[in-house]
Amino acid sequence: MHILIVNPPRIKPDMPTLRDEICFQDVIYTPFPIRLAQLAAVIRHRFAQHKLTVIDANADGLTLDELKEQLPSADLLIIQSAAGIIREDSQVCVAMKEKYPDCKTLMIETVVAPCFPKRFLNDFSAVDIVVQGQPEQIIPDIVASFGNLSAVRGIAHRTSAGIQVNQPAPVNIDLENMPFMAYDLFDLEKYSISMIDAPLHEKIIPGIRMRTTRDCPYGCPFCIIGSTPLRGYDRKWKAMSVKRVGDELEHVIKEYGVWGVFFWDETFSLDKKRTMAMCEEIIKRKLRFEWRCLTRIDCVDKDMLRAMYRAGCRQIEFGLEAGDPEVRKKLHKNFPDSQAISVIRETRKTGIRANVDMIVGMPWETKSSLQKTVSLAKKLSADNVHLTMAFPYPGTEFYDYAQKENLLMIDDIYDLMINQRVRIGAKSFVRTRELSSEQLEQGWKKVRADINRYYILNKIISEPGSFLRLITSCRTPAESMTLIKKAVRRLLRTLMMRTS
Repeated sequence: MHILIVNPPRIKPDMPTLRDEICFQDVIYTPFPIRLAQLAAVIRHRFAQHKLTVIDANADGLTLDELKEQLPSADLLIIQSAAGIIREDSQVCVAMKEKYPDCKTLMIETVVAPCFPKRFLNDFSAVDIVVQGQPEQIIPDIVASFGNLSAVRGIAHRTSAGIQVNQPAPVNIDLENMPFMAYDLFDLEKYSISMIDAPLHEKIIPGIRMRTTRDCPYGCPFCIIGSTPLRGYDRKWKAMSVKRVGDELEHVIKEYGVWGVFFWDETFSLDKKRTMAMCEEIIKRKLRFEWRCLTRIDCVDKDMLRAMYRAGCRQIEFGLEAGDPEVRKKLHKNFPDSQAISVIRETRKTGIRANVDMIVGMPWETKSSLQKTVSLAKKLSADNVHLTMAFPYPGTEFYDYAQKENLLMIDDIYDLMINQRVRIGAKSFVRTRELSSEQLEQGWKKVRADINRYYILNKIISEPGSFLRLITSCRTPAESMTLIKKAVRRLLRTLMMRTS
C-alpha cells in the first residue's frame, strides 16, 4: 500500500500558508506542518511494510499545476486544510482523482468537516474520508482496515450505498509513546518561526513548531479546543513526560541543527512543576535554541519566568482576552488587572518578550468593556497586543449562546466557513446583547487603532533602542532601507487611523 501525505500549495504565492486548528493565515514565515509530520511518523512506525511519501507544496512553493506533475500513484492521499480555504485545498484531491481514480482521498480539517460531515462530503465529491477526532489516533485504524472502513470509529466516508458517518471515537491518544515527528521526510532548512522584534513587527528565524501536550481544561467559550469530542478533545490535559520532550528536542537540535522552536501547546505552562522540570532538562542537556510558547497569565510566576529565560525562552504569547474583569470571568480567566500588569512587566524584565492576545465581540461586550480593553492594553506595556474579532465556531459555548439568544447575523454558518476567512479582520458575524453588528465592527476598529497608535508612539518615545536594534540587525543597506520604508508607512497608516 502506498500512502501519500500532501501539504497543499500556498493561497498567496508570495506568502506561506499556516493551516491550524481554527483557520488559515497568510504568514511571513514557513510553518512546519506538525500535524502531518506527526501523522507520518505514526504511520511509518505502525506500518513499516507500507510505502510512505510526503510532499510539502506550501514549503516548496509549488503551484497546483506544479504539484499535479509531481503527484505519484497512491492508494491513500492525506491532505490538511482549514476553514476558509477548503475549496482551494480540495483541488489537490481533484487532481489526484483525475490522475489516479482508484485512490482514496482523506482531508484533515478541524472546524467544518467534523460538525457537518454529510454535507461536507456531498459538497466535495473528490474527498472520500473526513476525520472526527485526533488524526494520529484514527488514521492508523483507517490504514489497518483499508478494505472495509465500516467499523472504523471517528470517520465519515463514502460507501457504495452513500455517505456513512461511523460511531464516534473515544479520545485516547498516547503522547508518551508517540514516535518523534518524521523530520527526515521534510527539508527542515525551509521552515521558520516568527518572534516579536518591535511593535507590529516580527523577525523570522529558522525553526519548527512542536507540540508536547494536547487539550486544555479551561474550555474558553470561544475556543474549539474541548468544544466537542468530534474534534478529538475532551478537556483532559495530556502531556509528554519531561524526558520524552527532552529526547525529541535533543534529537532534532543535534541531528538537524534546529535552533528555533515554537511550542504549539494550547497552555504550555499549565503544570508549573512540569514546566520548571522541562527548563532544567533543557539546561542539563545543554540544548542551545530560542523558543516561544503560548500560555495564560495565571500559569506563570517569577521563578518560572527566570527558569524559562535561562532555558532559551524569548517570547511568550499570553491569552488575556478582555480588559473588563467581569468579561474575563465569563471567558474562564478569573484574575485581576493587577495580576496581568504584574506578569507582563515581570516577563519583560526577565528578558522575554510578551505578546498579548485580546478578543472582542463576545455576547457580553459593551461600549464600556471595549474601553476597558483599551485601558488595560495601555497599562500592560507589553511588546505587542494582538486584537481578534470573536467568531462563533459550531460546537463552542459561544455558538450556543449566540444561537440561543438570537445574536447570529448569518443564516448559514457552514457556507460562511467554507467560503470566507472568518477569524482575521474586523468583520462581525454576531451582535452582542448591547451592540449591533455594525457598532461592534466600529468598536473593534477604534480599539485596534487606539492600541496600535499608543504602542507605536510609546515605543518610539520610551524605547527607541528596540527600533535601532531592528535596523542594525539588517544584513545589507538595501534591507535596512526596505525596513525603514515599511516602518514609516506603517507609522503613517497608524497615525491616520480613525479612533472616533
